[in-house]
Amino acid sequence: MESEKALELFKKMGLGMFDAQVYLALLSLGPLTAARLAEELGATRHQVYTSLKRLFTRGLVEVSKGKPALYRAVSPEIVVDAFRAEMSKLSEEALRYMSSIERRAEISHNVWVLRSRMGLYRRFRSAIRQAEKDLLVCGSVAFIKRLLGDLLKAQRRGVVVFSMVYEPPNKPLSVATLSPLKELAKLKIAISGEHFVISDSSLAVISYRKWRVLKESNYGLVIEEPLFINYMVTDFFRNWYWARTVRDDPIELPAKLTVHKLALLEVERLIRSGVRLRGEFEGWWVETGNPGRIKGSISEVYMDLRSGLMYFETKTSDGFVRVGGPDAIVEEFAMKEVTIEREE
Repeated sequence: MESEKALELFKKMGLGMFDAQVYLALLSLGPLTAARLAEELGATRHQVYTSLKRLFTRGLVEVSKGKPALYRAVSPEIVVDAFRAEMSKLSEEALRYMSSIERRAEISHNVWVLRSRMGLYRRFRSAIRQAEKDLLVCGSVAFIKRLLGDLLKAQRRGVVVFSMVYEPPNKPLSVATLSPLKELAKLKIAISGEHFVISDSSLAVISYRKWRVLKESNYGLVIEEPLFINYMVTDFFRNWYWARTVRDDPIELPAKLTVHKLALLEVERLIRSGVRLRGEFEGWWVETGNPGRIKGSISEVYMDLRSGLMYFETKTSDGFVRVGGPDAIVEEFAMKEVTIEREE
């Protein structure tokens, strides 16, 4: 019931049910004396005075100091504003305290289960907000729209956002339907699939559509295991490569990317347009497995979709180095991330 929502609001503000009843009585009946209010509520004057004092000190009732004094409820908008202010202050104080707690080392490279619809959306938004380099986002139009504000903020702070929207079977997406997403610099249409966000190739949050068919819409996964994420990234690239383009702006330089195959596509386009590029690659040497970093001019991009062989040919001070992805075997260097910039 609607009245229960109002009572719950007062409860969350640290006030009791009787306080809520006093406020609602004043709101409904208009200004009253404490005596009349006690009659209306069937309570003692002491109970009413005690409650009025609490409400008065919280700014939720006003008093006209006559003989006898009249009490009046402030507007519901003021009550809600007071609630928001108190919750905001409480949230800030709680966050400050929880952030100060020294945490033990967490288990990494794992898969975690979420069973809350709102928990899933909060996790999706958190993954988007923590992204520093690139984001891969898939889902229905409604799903992308719900995350649009955070996606555009990520885009504005320099994150390369690859957005893929799913088209319902036998229901082509119209220009009007896609219009709210027009600010996304990279948007393609693919066949129906899962809803997920991958942040910097290190964190994935996914909610399977097929689970929703089974009425398990509260079920999702938080994935930190690199092997699983690599499979998801590879699948995304395959779909992205063949998907129908709505908008696909060239990346703005300098740019940082963690998805090797998508970085190849972006660099290939820029090279074809006549832009000379340099790359700084962080990763590891394939032969030894030792971590490393190389810099150099990107002289060529090689992509063979059939064999899966894809690499940057990079001219370094020590000669040419082929830079592959996390699954590199024949290449000399495996990329974890790359910074791409124009070569002067």
